[in-house]
Amino acid sequence: MIFECFDMIMRPRFFGLALVATMAMMSNPAFAQETPASDRAETAAPEPSTAQPTSKPRVKAPPPKPAAPKPVAQAVTPALTAPTPAPAAQLPNGASSITEDYGDWTVRCRIENGQKLCVLSQAQGNRQTGQRMFAIELITPKDGKTDGTILMPFGLKLEAGATLKLDDKALGQGVRFSTCVPDGCLLPVSFPTIATDAMKTAKTLSVASLNLGNGEAVTFNVSLNGFGQALARVVELGK
Repeated sequence: MIFECFDMIMRPRFFGLALVATMAMMSNPAFAQETPASDRAETAAPEPSTAQPTSKPRVKAPPPKPAAPKPVAQAVTPALTAPTPAPAAQLPNGASSITEDYGDWTVRCRIENGQKLCVLSQAQGNRQTGQRMFAIELITPKDGKTDGTILMPFGLKLEAGATLKLDDKALGQGVRFSTCVPDGCLLPVSFPTIATDAMKTAKTLSVASLNLGNGEAVTFNVSLNGFGQALARVVELGK
């Protein structure tokens, strides 16, 4: 490998020296002699052509056409069945509202926004001024309990809440005021079925709180006369 590289490097120098030597010999008279016929024949012989045969241009085949896309099967949406609308709420005889009295309790039902709203209630107030001082309102029982609200007058110790008694027996562990409105302050209540069953046979439900000024008890006695019938009617109308 080393010798090959050395020969390639030095070859141009040798070729130059040989050309100078040839030109010097041709200028010498002794060198200008007639060339033999054989040599002239060899000299006159045409050199073989080294031209490469022209190759024909290679024709490229056209690219294959892309395959046509297969049609996509569209999903067939099943026809949806329209839900059956719920029957509109109705009261007996097509009435829009009902008010009925059962003992000391009042049942009221009305249609509002397509739904029946029924309550049983009792109120107490000043007969001379017509001002309502106390009220209790219960809605249709649901999920084993009867929810409602008790309205108490102003001037009570709200932080003390109120206590409930059924014929002088404690009913629950007391209730707390939630807020006050222009008519008074509200006590949310929720009676389980065992409590409403006892109220059907009892005579009086007592609701007591403390006066804000002197701390004395302020008690309202709610008659349970007709409570059982009023509750049953609310359940029937609410169906």
